[in-house]
Amino acid sequence: MPSRRLSPRTSLDVALSAAVTRNLLTNDPGSVLDELRQIAGDDHELLAQVAGLCAGWYESPETITLCAALAAEIDGTGPWVQVGRERRSRGTHGAPRD
Repeated sequence: MPSRRLSPRTSLDVALSAAVTRNLLTNDPGSVLDELRQIAGDDHELLAQVAGLCAGWYESPETITLCAALAAEIDGTGPWVQVGRERRSRGTHGAPRD
């Protein structure tokens, strides 16, 4: 079965998400924000979506430095932060257990 490649936008989403998650515990969010902006290039909409979703989903006392910076420093994250929080509040899901 031939493999399908990810679309360029999906690959960008993955790269942005990976940059956020590998830096969740940083005390220097400035360098992470710079990296995210560089990765995103001109796709400010996707940057805002990924940054906001991650900020809402991963928000905790241990990650607050980065999550607060994502929400405050990247334009357009506001609605996405709330979506991330809502998704996190739903809990994990999986197959039913007997």
